[in-house]
Amino acid sequence: MTDMTVNEILLHRNLLPETVRIPFSDHDRYDALSDKENLFRQAKKLAIPMPSTLFSSDFTSRDALISEAVKMGFPLVVKAAYSRAILSGKYIASSAMYANDPDELRSILGKAPFDQVRCLVQKRIQGPGVGIFLLARNGDILARFAHRRIREKPPSGGVSVLCESIQPPAEALAAATQLISFNRWNGIAMVEFKWDVIENSPKLIEVNARFWGSLNLAIRAGVDFPFLLYRMAMGENVEDPVAYRIGLKSRWELGDLDHLLIRLKRDPDHPSLAGTRARKRDAVSDFFADFFRRSVVHEVFQWDDPGPFLFEAREYIRNLVNRA
Repeated sequence: MTDMTVNEILLHRNLLPETVRIPFSDHDRYDALSDKENLFRQAKKLAIPMPSTLFSSDFTSRDALISEAVKMGFPLVVKAAYSRAILSGKYIASSAMYANDPDELRSILGKAPFDQVRCLVQKRIQGPGVGIFLLARNGDILARFAHRRIREKPPSGGVSVLCESIQPPAEALAAATQLISFNRWNGIAMVEFKWDVIENSPKLIEVNARFWGSLNLAIRAGVDFPFLLYRMAMGENVEDPVAYRIGLKSRWELGDLDHLLIRLKRDPDHPSLAGTRARKRDAVSDFFADFFRRSVVHEVFQWDDPGPFLFEAREYIRNLVNRA
């Protein structure tokens, strides 16, 4: 359930037997949501709350882009149009980069992949992440779920390592529904927002038109998206389980360990901690206490099925050794 696998399956679905049902829209609709430039142009047209955004394709040079970006004020975020771009026949991964002054912005835009691909420069939004998760049939919403991100890797913003089920915030749910309906999306999708603490409103960050890493939280809370997607694929009636458990937390154990190590190793002013503040002793205390909190479930480790966790732990240790 990655951008690459979904992209390849939808690109080549004609190679699969007719008996294989893929309950997703065609590749063009998937691409319309995955291409961040197209997504934010849509959002602007639909008046969906979003960060102030500049598109590199609107400028004749990177210098012109930098000159205009400086006017938005720092800090800024630089993103490639695709999280996984295809360059020379290979997928190239890219992450959001943060710039705190014109020199940093110029340096980022001069490095791969930003010097080779379309990219966005956005005003950085400070606040917690909120995810709206939807199942849709040709744009009609069949099921919904929401979580807030408590801890991420890196702490400044990234992959969720501890999240909590919440009631969908009305403004975020309306914006997510509008995007999915506008694109007549068929399948599941995660619409990610940052809750702007200054304006007290959600701002669109991205759409992942695929399953997401914290899927276990939705299932454990009572919204079984894989089973609902299967029922939709089989043409069965799908009923939205409106009531689900609120306040349940899901934790990716090794991702949370990475979060803790970053906090312990980095200076508080390091970019990976930008916009976050937590005392190191509190971070250590929360990390260990969450092993015993009844409201926290684990995404990978299960007493009756430890194999996946043991496999992941072995790979984790191997990667540590290789980096060392």
